[in-house]
Amino acid sequence: MNLLCVTDEQIIKGFGKVLKELREAKGLSQEALAHAIKSHATHISRLENGHKQPTLTTLFKIADKLNVDPEKLISMTRAK
Repeated sequence: MNLLCVTDEQIIKGFGKVLKELREAKGLSQEALAHAIKSHATHISRLENGHKQPTLTTLFKIADKLNVDPEKLISMTRAK
């Protein structure tokens, strides 16, 4: 993916798709993931729907709870 040709919106939506795929693969609900990272299900929903982007801290918390490296989340997003 050439990042010069990609909009912020495409990156944020791509991250949301990756997050949803990984969360569902782990069998977690939005509520369960939110609880695990001390957040709210609406926050997870907004991330997955591309309405919000995660902070660096949130990215690391999500990666930890999904048992993936933060770098993997980013590289998977780049591939979308």
